[in-house]
Parts: sequence; structure tokens; C-alpha cells
Amino acid sequence: MRRQHLLAAATSFLIAVLLGGCAPPTALTPPGPAARPTAQAATEAPQTKAAAPTPTVRPMVRQPKSGGTLLLANRLEPAHFDMHQDTSIGALLPLASSYSLLIQNDPMDENKIIGDLAKSWEVGADSLTYTFRLHEGVKFHNGAPLTAGEVKFNLDRIVFPPRGTISARKDLFRAVDKIEAVDPSTVRVTLKHPQPSILTLLAMPFNFIFPPEVIKAKGDMKRDVVGSGPFKFSSYIDRISFSVKRNPDYFIKGRPYLDGITIYIITDARTRSAALQTKRLHMLPLSADLTPAEAAQLTQKAPSLTVHERVQPSNVAVVPNIQVNPWGDLRVRQAVNLVMDRELGGKTVRAGYFPGYGYTMPNGEWSLAENELMAMPGFRKPKDQDVAEAKRLLSEAGYAGGFRSALLTLSQAHHAETAEFAKDQLAKVGITADIQIIDSAAHKQRLLEGRFEIATYNDSASADDPDIILGESYLTEGTKNWGKWSSSKYDELYAKQTTTVDKQSRVELAREMQRLLHREAPKAIVAWARRFAAFWPEVKDYVPAHSHLLNNKFQDVWLDR
Repeated sequence: MRRQHLLAAATSFLIAVLLGGCAPPTALTPPGPAARPTAQAATEAPQTKAAAPTPTVRPMVRQPKSGGTLLLANRLEPAHFDMHQDTSIGALLPLASSYSLLIQNDPMDENKIIGDLAKSWEVGADSLTYTFRLHEGVKFHNGAPLTAGEVKFNLDRIVFPPRGTISARKDLFRAVDKIEAVDPSTVRVTLKHPQPSILTLLAMPFNFIFPPEVIKAKGDMKRDVVGSGPFKFSSYIDRISFSVKRNPDYFIKGRPYLDGITIYIITDARTRSAALQTKRLHMLPLSADLTPAEAAQLTQKAPSLTVHERVQPSNVAVVPNIQVNPWGDLRVRQAVNLVMDRELGGKTVRAGYFPGYGYTMPNGEWSLAENELMAMPGFRKPKDQDVAEAKRLLSEAGYAGGFRSALLTLSQAHHAETAEFAKDQLAKVGITADIQIIDSAAHKQRLLEGRFEIATYNDSASADDPDIILGESYLTEGTKNWGKWSSSKYDELYAKQTTTVDKQSRVELAREMQRLLHREAPKAIVAWARRFAAFWPEVKDYVPAHSHLLNNKFQDVWLDR
């Protein structure tokens, strides 16, 4: 109860700050020991054998101006600050600007990978060695040098985590054989076999380079912010805001342009929109979760706002726990897959997401052909045939009269809407879903420990690549395979596609994996995300990416004040 009162007070204070025009709250330290800042980098870098793509330069209409504090909102609070161990935008959005990666997606062209700490790289003729040349003279925000040894330490922590350390993405790097610091400015990654996606994986925005001495002293980075990025940690007020300030020693000269960034934690969608409309915020990023209707209203009420729409490699789904009866029964899972009306699901979740017809992004390069997809059980129209088949399967499994099952979810809109939609759909075949709403941290812990029957889950990726989007949630040892579904055939197909260099052959393997998923129904995808970013004209050189996990460093953004 005390926690609820404190939260209510904090929320009221934030609304007063944003809508009442009062000064921003006084800076506090982050949770726990003093957090030191970090920096992230933009660079010149290469991508393929002997090639070195450079950052995209946008036509300069006006000379960028320095100064000003960018104000934006996030809908989630960070659970902690160690992104090697987390996957949430709640932490990534505020932290990204303080950290450097080895390589990154170009903030001006999301489809191109460029360097961050790496200024160039070469790929061996056998496609097994990737040698990265680093910028020299880079320092962490605490003054410690950042060399190849620090990069190796962090990549080892992600790829070969020490006992007792969680790595949320280690399964993606199974092809990595070893990581070496060849000399202070050279890092070499050696693979066991070719992996076409390796640069995409290394560029994932979670792969922060932390100062090893902080981790060695404290065990993790959950309560500290020390990087080498364009902005340094300034303050964190629990449930209120996260602020960073310009790093004057950033290794990319002339960047960043902004004096700082303040990210307000606003869980209520109406408050976020109102704060933007009244110019208490400069922008709502893709992660603000604007619905199509809200985006349209913003455009109508404030025509000068720029509103960008992007389809995202992010889905909301109902995940059954295979280890709990009756969800281990394939017939029960198939029945649930059959009964779900995805067309309605797309209209229900955020009032306009895309229907959850497949296991990869709608109309993406890896997806099944539309005519094949729409002929599959569960997607046929009208739904009468699918519902009748679902009832038959449940009867065959011994549940002709249905059964009850607890449905774990969050209060966040896309989770709550998914849960209510699933409850209504399951009722059509006699399954009673008892919705249990818990907070984000408890929800994640229950999933990790397998203490659930069915649960809603939002699975987001930084890239539409089979290694990512068809890996973590479905492999037997996948770090996001909460339901513990397992298929040796699927694992074999995944292992084969991840080593296949020929693009079309890899596409066919990815499609065969999806056909297996449709048969086994390890989870029921309800909808694919359709996200919007909105910002005022004074925000310059911000390009919303194909994933809300990307382009959150803001090192090239400036305010035309």
C-alpha cells in the first residue's frame, strides 16, 4: 500500500512538472552507488570483406546548432542498468546515449552497419575471422582508457558469460569460437563456421561496452552508468526521469550537438500525448507506443508535428507453459491457435496493430508467401471451420467441457489488450482465462522461473533476421523460450540456416522453420507492432528506425531553437 501511495505521489508530481510548467525536478543519483556516465559513438566503418561503409551524411539544409536539452518520454522505467542482462526498452532508451558499441546501425540509414568504436574492419577470405580496428584515445566517462582489452572483456561477457552472470543474448552467438585483443587497438572475432548475420548481431543496441573495473568491483552494472558515449549520466529519479549531459570528451569531434537529454517516465498514454501537444516534450519516440488513433489525433490537433509510422519486428503473443498441464498437449495448443481471430486481434491491440498471421514480420523478406500463410489452420476465413476444429481437438484431448487457466499479464496497454482479447477468444471453446495483472519486474521473474500457465509476452527484435526473430524464443535452450517448447528438428533447421551463406537457401530454411512452428504452436502471436514517432519541427536529424530499439543515441540530433 505504501508503494502505491508513493507511486501515486510520484505520478502526480510528474504530471505537474510536464503540464504545469514548473521546473524539472532536482537531479538525484541513480539507484545504489553513484552511477558514472558513459558514451556512445558514431563512426566511419566497414561492413564486408575489405569494404568500409561510412556513415550516411544527410544533405545539410542548415548548419546544426549546438545547445539545448532534448525532452522526451518513455512509457517504462528501467528494471536495472545492465543491458547485457536485460532486453527492455525501459532501460535501453535512457541508457543508449551513454554507451558505445563495437559497430552499430547507421542512425541515418538503418539498413547499413557502420562502426562505432570500430573505425574499420576486415573479413577473412574464409568468412571466419572479423578483425576490427578501433579508434584510439577513447576514454570511459570516469577517465579510464577504452582499448581492445575492454571490448574483449565485454564481448566475452555476452558470448561466454561467467558462472552466475546472465547473458540475455548468448544463444545468438553460438558460432563464435573466440574473441581476441590482438593489440590495444585491434579486436578479432573468430567463428566456428560462417554466420551471415554476425555483423547484425554484433551491432545489436544492447551490446554496451562497460568499464571492466566497475564490473569486477561490483559484480554487474545494474546500479551504475559508466560508458564512453556522447552523453554522460546526470541524474535518475525513480519513476520520474532519467537525465544525461553532453560528454565534452566524446571521441567523435563536434558531437553531440545537444547539451543534454531528459527522458520522463510517463506510463499514462494520455499524459504523454498532452505533454507533447503543450510542448512540454519535444518528441515521443517509437517506444512511446502511440496508437494509430492517437497519432491521427496528434496530427489533427498539431498539424506542424512530424509523425512517422513504422512496422516493427515486434509482436505480442500468448505463450503457453509446456511444462504445465494441459499446455504440454499439442492438441490444446493447436486448438488455441485455431480459435484466435487475428484480424480482430490486430484491431484490438493498440487499436490498429497488424494481425498476427506469421512468426516473422508481415510481408518481410523471410515470411511465408501470403497465399500459403492465409490457407493455414487458424488464419482461414470465415472462422467457423477453425473454431469447429478447435472444439474437436479439445474434446479429443479430454477437455470437451473446457478448463480454467491463469493468464499472466501486465497493466501496459498492449499487454492488457492482448490478455482481454485472448480471454474472449478462448471462451469460444470453453477455456476460461483468469487474468492476473502484475508489474513488469514480477512478470519477467515469473517467466524466467516458469511460474505461469499462460502469459502475454511482447517479443521485440532490433532486426528482422532469422537468427534473432526465429531464435531466442523457440530454440530448446533459447533465452526467451519461456514456455520451454522443444523440437530437435527445429534446432537442426536453425543450426543449418545460421551457417547458410546463400541468401535464397537461407530464406527457404527460415520458411521451413516457420511451417514447423505453425504445426507445433509454441505460442499464439496475436499482433505485430505498428509504431509511431511524433516530434516538433525544431527536432532535426532524427530518423525513426525499423525497430524502436534502434537510434536512441541522439548524437546527431540537434534543436533548431
